[in-house]
Amino acid sequence: MLIMSAAEAFLEVIEAISPVLILFFIFQVLILKKIPKNIGDLISGIFMTIIGFFFFFFGAKISLIPMGTQIGSILSTFDYYWVIIFALIVGIFAILAEPAVNVFVYEVEKVSSGYIKKNIMIMSIALGVGVALLFSVLRIYLNLPLTLIIIPGYLLIIILALVSPKDFTPIAFDSGAVATGPVVVTFVLPIMTSLAIGLKGEFSGFLGLGTVGLVAMFPIIFMLCLGILIKRSETK
Repeated sequence: MLIMSAAEAFLEVIEAISPVLILFFIFQVLILKKIPKNIGDLISGIFMTIIGFFFFFFGAKISLIPMGTQIGSILSTFDYYWVIIFALIVGIFAILAEPAVNVFVYEVEKVSSGYIKKNIMIMSIALGVGVALLFSVLRIYLNLPLTLIIIPGYLLIIILALVSPKDFTPIAFDSGAVATGPVVVTFVLPIMTSLAIGLKGEFSGFLGLGTVGLVAMFPIIFMLCLGILIKRSETK
């Protein structure tokens, strides 16, 4: 059973990465019409990428996803205020394990010559993800339509973008993108769908969907607010 699951995961990784490799080699051979000098390093890098994707994807299928599913089922037996607190804490700490976030804040700090500290950015993104999961839990308990949260949220983003420093707008939107990385999605989404199923019944898992959209939205709000705070501190 484990071998079959590993084979399926490997085939899915090959299917996912093949279009990129084919496009690269077509561009290299037909357009540039030359073979890279470091072809050996290139091939070994592709091989390591495939192996890395496979181990992560297979590991997520046999650990993070089942773990999230079990946690969501157990949470459905608790009182809602404990679930809200747990969701907030999970959102804050899950983002610390997200590799894309660590790369992003490192690049922003480097580009800004240390003006925007990476620790402050990680805290802002983590709080954004925590609040996103809090709203996701409220949506499940109150059976709220996703548009009731998404539309006001993005209207608030537009308003904040007009007030926040212009340099912070692209940083904020990128922070929303990196927050929806593989660690958060593979762990948090199963928690929410299982929570919804445990509370509302077998066919209510769709209430957990939309969580990733909320995770992408709230860090943008928090980063724009951070830009406004930095701007005000400079003014003072």
